[in-house]
Amino acid sequence: MSSNKRANSREASALQLQLGGGGSGVTRDVSASGVFFETDIEQVAGSLIDFTIEFETPGGPMRLKCHGQIVRTEQHGTRQGAAVKILESKFEAVK
Repeated sequence: MSSNKRANSREASALQLQLGGGGSGVTRDVSASGVFFETDIEQVAGSLIDFTIEFETPGGPMRLKCHGQIVRTEQHGTRQGAAVKILESKFEAVK
């Protein structure tokens, strides 16, 4: 019996992430329901967060705007990792 509690499979990816209050980070993995990223900005488990991820698609650049809750943080050397459960998200074309 597997102990994996994840509802969606994760894909390793290094995408630039912009934090809603300023600052940036880099994703380490992404799924339909969450994201794990690293940043220099301190994050607090339990807090709400807004962030945007921009990426290229065959149809042109897209932006994924997300609102989520930080469920876990980890120290990674001088950077902090944060696991976020996505509560709301919206795709939009980059103009």
